[in-house]
Amino acid sequence: MRGFSLLEIIIVVGILGVLAGIGSGFYFNYAKERELEISAKNIIFDLKQAQTKAMSGEESRKWGAHFVNDNEDYYEIFSTPTDYNDVSKTIETTLYLSGTIFFTAPPTSASSTIVFDKIRGTTAGTSTITISSIMDRTKTITVTAGGNIY
Repeated sequence: MRGFSLLEIIIVVGILGVLAGIGSGFYFNYAKERELEISAKNIIFDLKQAQTKAMSGEESRKWGAHFVNDNEDYYEIFSTPTDYNDVSKTIETTLYLSGTIFFTAPPTSASSTIVFDKIRGTTAGTSTITISSIMDRTKTITVTAGGNIY
């Protein structure tokens, strides 16, 4: 007789199932790592954009970002004459983190604000924002008093 026996087919399908399970685990980890990396790069981009607006004197105001660690983690890009608490601040954009990415700094139920000075693009002090994924991976974004963002 020619062909494959039922036992041979079951063994091959079993081996393919094991390989697919292992491969999907690697893909899941890779996808979550990329999502964390992309979120960090987006935050850095938004911070640099706010800094650029402050340095160019856009609207003759300071620019900054306000990070909120709450039920839905988000951050706001804003302009203000003084600071985030000024009643005449303008929130330009509100951006939410995806469901699998969350802030670990600022801590839960807290917020953090980074304000860039007009023309100089500096801040009042060094600030760090840390985001994490459900896979326990973290990325830390630092803004120094001199205005360096990394």
